[in-house]
Amino acid sequence: MIDIQALRRSRGLTLTDLAFLSGIPARTLAELEHGFQSLNDECRLQLSRVLNVPPQQLDAPAPAPARALPGWVRYAITALLVACAALLIAVAPLLDQPLAAASSRAAAPTATGVPARARRALLGAAQTPTPTARPTATPVPPSPTPRFSLAADGPHGCPLAPGAGAVVLTQGYDEGTHAPASIWGGIDLAIDLDRDGESEPASTQGQPIAATHAGVAHVYLGSWPAGNYVRVTDEQRGWSSAYAHLDSVAVADGQAVATGALLGTVGSSGMTSGPHLHYEVWHGSTNVDPTGLVECR
Repeated sequence: MIDIQALRRSRGLTLTDLAFLSGIPARTLAELEHGFQSLNDECRLQLSRVLNVPPQQLDAPAPAPARALPGWVRYAITALLVACAALLIAVAPLLDQPLAAASSRAAAPTATGVPARARRALLGAAQTPTPTARPTATPVPPSPTPRFSLAADGPHGCPLAPGAGAVVLTQGYDEGTHAPASIWGGIDLAIDLDRDGESEPASTQGQPIAATHAGVAHVYLGSWPAGNYVRVTDEQRGWSSAYAHLDSVAVADGQAVATGALLGTVGSSGMTSGPHLHYEVWHGSTNVDPTGLVECR
C-alpha cells in the first residue's frame, strides 16, 4: 500500500495543490495524512485519479483513538500545515524562474477553472518519479540537462512525462491520418505503463501536457477533427507547436505561456480511436517532423 503523504511529496505537491486538484478540503487531506480520519471510498477514488495510481494501492495511517488530541489542537495543527503550504506556493516563483510568469497568474481563472498554481503543481507531478523507487541515504542531485530547449532545428523535449511507464509513438509522421504531412504532419504519443511496447488507454487518459516552448496560446475547443486543440506560437523566433484531442484545456486563448507550462490533459476529443496526444511542430508555414525532437524515452 502507498502512503498518501509519501506519494503527495514524491509528486512535488503541497496540501493546497492536492486540494485544488482533487476537490478535497486541505484540512481533510491533512487529517487523512496524520491519521485523524479514515480514508473512505470517495476520497480514495478522487485521490487515485489525481495521483495516477490504482485506488486499492492508496493508504492512510489508521486512526488511533488512544492518541486522539483535543479538537482545538487538531485544528491548530491543520491550520499550520495549510499555512506552510501556502507559504511554499508564495515563494515558489523566486526559486523557479522559468515558471514565474505562469505563477504570477495564479489567481486568474482558466479555461477549466483550475488555478494556475494547481496546474503548475500537476505538471511538477508528471516530472517526478513515482514513490516505488528505492530510497537512498544521499539525495540525488537534479539533472543538469533541462527538459526542454529551443534549438535551430526546433523545440526539443517531450510534451508528455508520465510518473510511471514510458511514452510511445502510436502513429508516425506522414503515416495514416497524418498524410499529407504538409497539412496533417505530426506524431501521436501515448503511455505504455507496463513497458510491453503497447499503449494503454487508461494510463494515457488525463496525462498532463506541457508546452515544449514559450509563446502565445491559441485555443480551439470542439474543433474537427482535432477536438480540443491548442497551438503555441513564438512569433519572434517563428516556431509553433500544436497539441490536439485534449480532454481538458488549462490555458486561455491569447494567454502567454512559459516553456513547460501545463496546457491541458490527454483525451480523445475530435476524431480519434482512443486517448492520445497528436503533436505537431511548425516553422512559419512549414510543417516539421517532430520525431527526432521529442526525445521520449
